[in-house]
Amino acid sequence: MDPIEKPNNKDRMFKGQQRNEEFICFFRRHWIDILKELMFLGIFILVIGILVRQIGAIKDILRGNKEMKLLFFTVFLFATIYMHRFFLKMLNYFVNVGVITNSRVIDHNKTLFFIDNLDSIDMSQIQNIEKIQEGVLPSILRYGDIKIFLTASDATKTLHRIPNAKFHFRCLNRAKEARRRGLTRERRQVNEPIIQQFPIPIEEEEKFETNG
Repeated sequence: MDPIEKPNNKDRMFKGQQRNEEFICFFRRHWIDILKELMFLGIFILVIGILVRQIGAIKDILRGNKEMKLLFFTVFLFATIYMHRFFLKMLNYFVNVGVITNSRVIDHNKTLFFIDNLDSIDMSQIQNIEKIQEGVLPSILRYGDIKIFLTASDATKTLHRIPNAKFHFRCLNRAKEARRRGLTRERRQVNEPIIQQFPIPIEEEEKFETNG
């Protein structure tokens, strides 16, 4: 019977996915990260709305007044810069993602122009996982930090402000245990042919049975 071939998952769910890698879930930072930007945007829109309603009075003030025209141009320039900054913040929020698969954890830290960092942690290198959820807002909004302890060194990796931290904590734990069981099974399959090739001699078996 021909062995069952594993599906080719290369680049199927995300760029960089390996051939036999199974996608579990992905996450972004909690929306609390952009709450301040959204509040400032609300104030900005409110001010713009007031100015639009008073556009007739503003025209009368600007007519023949160079100083006020210069002030209006400066305010318009800063408003344009602020809007570009806001949209950059929003795009940076959506392009920063983390991915959990059956074999690794991927943390993609990216901005639109200058930063594109990719951190990958193999599940077999994870020793322990800790969920940190302290404070009123994290408890109500159900977000928190997930700290990953590595076996190879004393290094730790912290994923900050993860939404639904309990769910992603369980996903990581299950993937880690499944990876550990898979590696143990592979070692057993490798060791069994060696034992079959070098069986215990008959005399050694008799001594073993006698001593037993």
